[in-house]
Amino acid sequence: MDIANSGAKWGTSAKRITVRRHTCSWFVANTKTTDLTLEDVTVVARPTFDQAGTLTINADGAQIRGCTARTLAVGQRSARSTRPTVISDCSFALPAGQVLVQTPVTAPVHFERCVFTGLDGALLRGSGPVRFTGCTLTGAPDAAPLSVGAADLTVVGGTLTDTGIDTDTDTGIELSAVRDQRLHLDGTRLTGTNNKKTLLGRATGPGTITWQLSGTTSTTGDAGTAHLRITDGTNHYSAFGCRLSGGTLHLEPAACADTVHTACVEHDTRRTALPETGPAAHVDGNVHT
Repeated sequence: MDIANSGAKWGTSAKRITVRRHTCSWFVANTKTTDLTLEDVTVVARPTFDQAGTLTINADGAQIRGCTARTLAVGQRSARSTRPTVISDCSFALPAGQVLVQTPVTAPVHFERCVFTGLDGALLRGSGPVRFTGCTLTGAPDAAPLSVGAADLTVVGGTLTDTGIDTDTDTGIELSAVRDQRLHLDGTRLTGTNNKKTLLGRATGPGTITWQLSGTTSTTGDAGTAHLRITDGTNHYSAFGCRLSGGTLHLEPAACADTVHTACVEHDTRRTALPETGPAAHVDGNVHT
């Protein structure tokens, strides 16, 4: 199915289209398609047509519910809707290196109770805010972390396994630092490791990163994997009521403009770097077991 993609002469624009209980091998609605609603749509990869099983949408009031595809790509070609773009109760098995949220996306994108598998170097390139609520993101121990360029990433609940971000997954999150960014994890569970041995980290870049962790649980069986590794740039870090098990915690003092790490439990976690308590740092009041 192809919506409004026949070129400027015949279209490139559509509004308020609803598709329910449809099965196809390719679904593309990435032009100026506003207020698209998809319910119970299944995209099945077909070797003779689209082996990626692609579902592509425009982040302009799209509401995607109960859909399944291998590949999801969120783009943005218009900004006419008053509806939020929400993708809920969906399942995707992404190919390696998939750009999940494309560079032009400035609109907020909200994923609710979605399952992502096969994560290996997936990218959120757009600058718009991204929110995962109750989602499960799963990679593999040798997979690359999720690369995030969004100015604001919020993860509420869910699991990240071997990838770095999730609300029940084995993956990691690496902030690109191409711009100022904020990462907020609330009640999120991270488990496993990845090929960078870092569940939460940042790339070298000019951006100032604000880290806010509350009620987060991070567990790794690999002694060399860091729950959080901050070594570069300017960072504002706070963690309250979190539980770390195994692995390491590395907060380079020179990279932390201010630090609050308190009311946390660290079980068999080795601190490889941490600012000392002072005017710009409070790292007391934790439990070590």
